Amino acid sequence: MARPSLPASGKPAYLGMWTWLVQRLASLALLVLLPWHWLNPYLRPVRIAVLALVLLHAMAGIRVMLLDLGFGERWQRGLVWLLAALGAGLFFFFVQFA
Repeated sequence: MARPSLPASGKPAYLGMWTWLVQRLASLALLVLLPWHWLNPYLRPVRIAVLALVLLHAMAGIRVMLLDLGFGERWQRGLVWLLAALGAGLFFFFVQFA
């Protein structure tokens, strides 16, 4: 199965690029949701969305920090899935308190 390619360049789209893009989209969504959460702190769906986006953004940030510290690029795919599993576990643990 061929990897999806970027429209402009035709180069393959790697998991690291998608992780970067998801982190940026999560930060933009947090810019909208955090003021809404501050105005309505008792809306459970907003609290759950903020929790999910913060964890998503944090796990992607941890990935970037580990790569910057020299954690090998050859483990990048496994690192993404490990951090995604850790983030999902943290989400399902903390969602009961939201």
